Amino acid sequence: MKTLLLTSMIISLSGVAGADNASSKSQRDNSYTGVPVNTTPAQPGSQRELKSVSYSFPVNNIEEIDFSQKQSHIQSRQYMKDVTGAQLKSGVQLTTSAKGALVRISAFDGKSALEPQQLTVKSPKGQLYHQGKAFDTLVSSNAMQKNGMGFQQGTTGFKFDDSLGAGSFSLKAEKGVSSHAKYRINVFEKNSDTEMHLTANKSNYLNDEVLKVDARVYNQGKVESIVAIKGQLVSPTGKTFAVDFTKDKDGYSLNKPLNMSAHSIPGALWELHTEAQVKVGEQLVQRNGQLPFAFAHQTAKVSAQPVISGQKQKPVATIPVNAKVDGRYEVRAVLYGTDTSGNLVPVMMTHSAANLAAGEGAIQMKFDPKLLKQSGVSAPYHIEQLELRDQNQMALMSR
Repeated sequence: MKTLLLTSMIISLSGVAGADNASSKSQRDNSYTGVPVNTTPAQPGSQRELKSVSYSFPVNNIEEIDFSQKQSHIQSRQYMKDVTGAQLKSGVQLTTSAKGALVRISAFDGKSALEPQQLTVKSPKGQLYHQGKAFDTLVSSNAMQKNGMGFQQGTTGFKFDDSLGAGSFSLKAEKGVSSHAKYRINVFEKNSDTEMHLTANKSNYLNDEVLKVDARVYNQGKVESIVAIKGQLVSPTGKTFAVDFTKDKDGYSLNKPLNMSAHSIPGALWELHTEAQVKVGEQLVQRNGQLPFAFAHQTAKVSAQPVISGQKQKPVATIPVNAKVDGRYEVRAVLYGTDTSGNLVPVMMTHSAANLAAGEGAIQMKFDPKLLKQSGVSAPYHIEQLELRDQNQMALMSR
């Protein structure tokens, strides 16, 4: 057994919680999820928040800008289970479908760490391994905190030795564990061919829209029959909402009307927590996944067609907005101008923001005169790809 208290192992173990999501479609495609990069919300009453502002940057190739509605998608080769200290004293079953599973154990109280050396493991072949000898790599709670991956105190990790293969393992705490302590065990099967996919039809929702999600489990690229599935919505404040999946041709689907309060925390995402079980061969395999999506109240909408004034000299687009509540709103659009051949060509992307009172109002979109001059275009001008956002919620209102 090797005892490696290395950052590299901690990074690998972080995959138990999130590495699956890192390769999700939504992140690969840079989909908008309501969390702007490197943006600090302005404090109420600040000069920045009170001013109406416009910012433009040139569009060199419109094809390189993706305006499509993004799906939210995750894929998971992990599962989790919550256990008590009493259960660990009796023995907890962990089933794997591939060798070399990574395991992370977190104490709910952040103090009652269960160190890998405290564990006895019974392998699928019935062999007993004491004091962590079933693991070819382990990370203590001190090392987890020292090297830092953002895990709470009381978290430890280990990797099953590849030679033990796959199957049903019994994990038992030998000593030093309170029966009343509570733990979450995450098992990440990096070598497994069994993978759950959760796909929502989009990544941003407004109140009273319907969250549509497809759930599939694949083994070696082929769809497996899901024998059990359950889930719940979790708001940024931690409130949960029950959901019901419906069986369809290749798996299960969810159609959940979002008629609850958005419980908004600016920039924070909701999640669909899902647990599915499939039978692969004679073995029952569990997968858990958390599908993120943005959900907000529709506080405003574009109420009429934009009007561009000053066509010949300094064009300004007036964007009519009907706001339900006082707030700070932002519009984004691409300005097109007419070239010497009489064709409309993209010139710049402009973002404009202003404070609006509830009711009918407008945001003035001012375009950069230097970019206009450099482009060589002239009137008539036109805007496309118009988006409206609520900056208070950090949420997309319309596209």
